[in-house]
Amino acid sequence: MGKVGNELVLSSRVYDYLKNNKSEDETVLFCIVGEHDQSLIALNKRLLIIKPGFMANASFGAKVASFFYKDITGIEVNVGLAVGVIEILTPSYEGTRERSWIGANLGQTNNVFVVSNCIPISKKDLNMFKPYIDKLRKLVEDAKHPQTETANKGNDIASQLESIAKLYKEGILTEEEYLKAKKKILGD
Repeated sequence: MGKVGNELVLSSRVYDYLKNNKSEDETVLFCIVGEHDQSLIALNKRLLIIKPGFMANASFGAKVASFFYKDITGIEVNVGLAVGVIEILTPSYEGTRERSWIGANLGQTNNVFVVSNCIPISKKDLNMFKPYIDKLRKLVEDAKHPQTETANKGNDIASQLESIAKLYKEGILTEEEYLKAKKKILGD
């Protein structure tokens, strides 16, 4: 059964790997836990996929992959009859053409339990995961199109100056009120 939420939904072994791979200035935004404890962890700066144990071909450890949001080219969600996969696409991890849902050959490169950029999920958990996948897509979009504070501030100042100039031209503001408002907007 899948889980979503903050780091409290992680198993203790996945949480230990998270602590070892997260820097001090990073915070956990949300977690998605798929089949066999394989977890997708959205941090404020990047995404971690932690795949512990035998099913990930890491019997006494875990695979940990890190993806910066600006490097993610796509997020695929595919489901079959009962199982599915959340796949993170980057220039280094293109979409797997044919997926193997059966863990019989753990060494194969298309096995979703083994490859570092996939989280296997149960189809019945998809509706629970969808809002978090949407949040993840928004993080990727924001990383690719950052809104700088200075740009927003500049646009805000320009629109405020435009507004008071219009009020002054229409006679709603006196010259003294206009100059006072302008000075306040410009921070003088």
